[in-house]
Amino acid sequence: MFGVSMILVAACSDTERSGARFCAELSESAPLLDGPSSTPAEVDDLVDLYRDLGKIAPLAIDEQWTIIADLVEAASEVDSSDPRSQQDVADAAYKAERSARDIAIWVETTCGIPMPDVIGVEGTVPVVTAPQAPDTVPDGNGTGSEGTTTVSP
Repeated sequence: MFGVSMILVAACSDTERSGARFCAELSESAPLLDGPSSTPAEVDDLVDLYRDLGKIAPLAIDEQWTIIADLVEAASEVDSSDPRSQQDVADAAYKAERSARDIAIWVETTCGIPMPDVIGVEGTVPVVTAPQAPDTVPDGNGTGSEGTTTVSP
């Protein structure tokens, strides 16, 4: 019983990984995540920022955030003269696409801010649209194509 109580107390007092804290930190940092980073110092700062945000990422996106932080770090270390190094980062970006999308959906729906793309990885929230009603109204004889009246918006 004592061990369970300690776990519950620790879980309840763990505000380090709260969604509210993460959203607040991310909101302040979002412009810095969008890049571009051109100097080695800026790239190092970007990697550090992803790692720091990863320390407070809510459990709902913790695993995905780690994948993206690893990708950002791998991209920072790419050897532009080595095709294999470039391909490895391209492969990692492809594998991280789902994580980027999951993070973007979580951030946009929970925090209400758009998540910047990561190294060209598409991460926007997919738009779901309901089917549109036809712009014609049957004339009552059940024909549906003949004898219809167009409805103006």
